[in-house]
Amino acid sequence: MVTSSFFRRCAAVAFILGLLGLCGCQKSETPAPTPEAASPAPAASPAPLSATPNSFGDVTAQLDPGGDLYLYLSTAQWLGKLSKGIDALHQLAASSATIYQTPAEQQQTDQGFAFLNDIVQKSGLEAISGVGASSFNYAPGLYRNKLFVHHYPADGSGVIWSLYGKSPHPLTAADFLPADTALAGVGDFDLAQFINFMLQEVGQSGIPQLQQAVAQWQTQFLGITGLKMDDVLASLSGSVGMVLTLDATETISVPIQQQPQTLPAPRLAILIGVKNDLIFKQVDKMLGTTLNAVKTNEPDLQMLTTAIPAVTMMKLTPTVAQWNGYLVLASDDQLIRDMAAAQKGGPGFKGTAEYATLSAGLPDQGNSFGVVTQRFADTFRKTEAQVASAQPGGGAQAALMQRFQSPGHFITVGTMLPNGWLTITQGSQGASQLLSPLLIAPAALGSSLFLYHMPSSFGARSYPGAPATSPSTSTAPSSPPATPGTSP
Repeated sequence: MVTSSFFRRCAAVAFILGLLGLCGCQKSETPAPTPEAASPAPAASPAPLSATPNSFGDVTAQLDPGGDLYLYLSTAQWLGKLSKGIDALHQLAASSATIYQTPAEQQQTDQGFAFLNDIVQKSGLEAISGVGASSFNYAPGLYRNKLFVHHYPADGSGVIWSLYGKSPHPLTAADFLPADTALAGVGDFDLAQFINFMLQEVGQSGIPQLQQAVAQWQTQFLGITGLKMDDVLASLSGSVGMVLTLDATETISVPIQQQPQTLPAPRLAILIGVKNDLIFKQVDKMLGTTLNAVKTNEPDLQMLTTAIPAVTMMKLTPTVAQWNGYLVLASDDQLIRDMAAAQKGGPGFKGTAEYATLSAGLPDQGNSFGVVTQRFADTFRKTEAQVASAQPGGGAQAALMQRFQSPGHFITVGTMLPNGWLTITQGSQGASQLLSPLLIAPAALGSSLFLYHMPSSFGARSYPGAPATSPSTSTAPSSPPATPGTSP
């Protein structure tokens, strides 16, 4: 009789062979021996031209050929007709609205579709003509990954093409990152432009309920902050960022599966670019006396620092500061001082060997800068292993996660070009490392489902944690008597 263990073993063998095949695809192949006499290469035929004009040349000019990944996708045929698709959906909804909706409801539906369509047309989404990506192993263990979103220069008037910066500028974020930086990102984002755009669209929508909600929100904002929305938006400079550090010399205890685990102490700062100290002065006025805040007033630094009783797993001294053109919200004041010291030439991430390795060849001008350091990758890997090991059978699960889900470290720069947005990332992972989990996950899930949903005629299912049953205590129906002359 064919038993369930036989099928499970077959499934396990197939799964292991699949993993070995995927792992093997990442190994470098032995170069073929050089032929003694190479025949002359045939003349290259001219590349065929697409019957439909596209942005292939413009997109691929920004990519690296000859690597692990080289991709181009033309989007003009479907994104370019996005608003027409919304119109078609509107007509479909309107055809049935006469039966199920009152005239007032039909008017609201028409206004809603018109509001959505106007936003899409002005957003710049329809101007995206193509997307390209590449991955190139430019040095042992280092990869350059590129992503380019293209629009034709004459079609760059949409909101998204200025929301994240209008032109490249010197990237100074790396100058103030502390030496223990784990994760950071600073870039252009014109929040004032986005909110003003949405307010203008609401005002033109003709939807009374939406207009009333926005007016109420602005009134509440004034009542809570004491500042007008227009004044606050006018004070923003159009950049945002965050900095996360991990201090290996000071640890915190975090309960994982009811077991305490030690991790480096984190510190966090949120940065909002400002033109003046309007917001900081209002915060000082509202909170400076009520929370017994300690005030710091130095030529290039203003801070309000409060202490929180030790009721959390870590020491917190929430701080609001005006520094370096930013309004900074930080978990403690020392983080801001460490950032200021790094900017003045003190110990910082920019002086590390990791920065020198990852940043080599990256543009020094752009509109956004981001980094994930080895410190963060190691901490993430350790935490992931602790969580997996705490699960039943966690040893094997942790090993698999370490193999296929281990994060890398990298630096990324984003740049707004006249014909699109280019992102360049240099780090320890290329396309094969990033895409392999997408291949492993379906194989693992499929094998698990096969084992779980194996037909009961092949044997009783085995559930994790269920007590083992012996043949003498099994409640499964007994097998029919064997036919004489055959083996059971």
